[in-house]
This record gives sequence, structure tokens and C-alpha cells, in this order.
Amino acid sequence: MPKLNVRLATGVEPREGGRYTITAVEEVTTAVRGYKGLRVSMKNATDKNDTETYTTMLWLRETAGLRSKLGAFIAAFTKFLGDEEKALDPENWIGHTIYVVSWQERNREIRVVE
Repeated sequence: MPKLNVRLATGVEPREGGRYTITAVEEVTTAVRGYKGLRVSMKNATDKNDTETYTTMLWLRETAGLRSKLGAFIAAFTKFLGDEEKALDPENWIGHTIYVVSWQERNREIRVVE
């Protein structure tokens, strides 16, 4: 059997207390079950030596809890943009910097800082 030549990703999810600039938001659909989501890609906004690309998946659903990943992004951008319609368009997130207040399961909170 061949030896795997794979490197496990580290630090992929954003961390509490971190500031990240959103570089891309892509729609994705899983191959097997057809789940739809958004892949949010970010760069560290405070440590320019950190070349890691941080990503998180926001699974799309009709109702999102305020403390879910998706809910945290929508709530933060609604407050920042002052318009829920604009916040519901992920294209409006690109280029903005977020601060991760809490990134625990079922207790997600971010703030848009610029």
C-alpha cells in the first residue's frame, strides 16, 4: 500500500479573539447529499506573517439561530450595514474585517469592525 503524501490543515477555522479580513465567499454543494453552504475564506488582519487562509462553512437553511455560524454572520453584517437585505448578500461581506468574539459550538458571535 502506498504511503500517503498528505498534510493535515491546521488553524483552518478562525479563532476567538482574532481579526480576519474576508477574501472570498463561495457557494458549495456537497456531492453526496446535496447540502448547500457558503465557504467563507479569510486572512489574518493583524498578523501579516500569518499566510494561512482561514475558512469556515456556513450551512444554508431557512432558519438560522442567532448563535449559529450562519446566524452570527448575518446578525453582524445586518448591524454593520444597517440593512438586512444587504447582509443577506454575501458579496457584501467581501473585503470587510471581522472580530471573532466567540467561536464555540452553538455560541458563535462576530463583529464587523471595518
